[in-house]
Amino acid sequence: MKKIFIGRALLLLLFLLANLTGTLAQNKPTLQIRFSPLNVLDLRAATLQFGAQATLKSRIGFSIDYGLPYKGLSKQFVKNEEYQYRNHEYFKLRGEIIYFFPAAWGHDKANVKPYVSTAVFFSPEEYRKTDNWLVKPDGDYHYEYSDVNRRMWGTCLKVGLEYYLGQRFLLDAFVGPGLRWIKVDHQTFGEQPGDYKEPVDFYFEPVDRQEGKFRRLHLGFNVKLGFVMIK
Repeated sequence: MKKIFIGRALLLLLFLLANLTGTLAQNKPTLQIRFSPLNVLDLRAATLQFGAQATLKSRIGFSIDYGLPYKGLSKQFVKNEEYQYRNHEYFKLRGEIIYFFPAAWGHDKANVKPYVSTAVFFSPEEYRKTDNWLVKPDGDYHYEYSDVNRRMWGTCLKVGLEYYLGQRFLLDAFVGPGLRWIKVDHQTFGEQPGDYKEPVDFYFEPVDRQEGKFRRLHLGFNVKLGFVMIK
């Protein structure tokens, strides 16, 4: 299962890179490498998120990001058992189309580039939860453990700002609304009917408490660090 999981991720990444390479071959773009430092703090699926961005004729940009699992920091302060998974395998993949506003549109600084963009993202996860509950239409069930397959797709409309720190380095900050679609499947072991009681404290119910397809609002917010390789 793990080999199939990794193989699909690599094939999808190679497909996107091939399309980006084809675009670069037909134009003379600028090319940047990117890193998203805040992704290492994600509570449920922290990653080392790297990417590449090409900009054509200073107006249209294309970017691809890929996130490798990394919980070295987040596991230090995540105490909620709902986010302490076993055998957690996942990755994050994001593609984006960007439009940079002309200099005459409200700004005249050469080191500042405002933009709007549309992003799509995909993040599959496989993990094991132990000693927990699954809520079904016909009742509540407690299980010894469950192997969970979680798939998340999404899209986001963003507004952002690239701020150049000299000739090669830049800071990219953005925010924007979007939607996420999530599909959850369980394979439980030791399942027994029971009566699940929600915690009385302020609490966000995890989506994997149930099986099925779900739609959620998404708020995209992040900061990226960039280095210009080709100007």
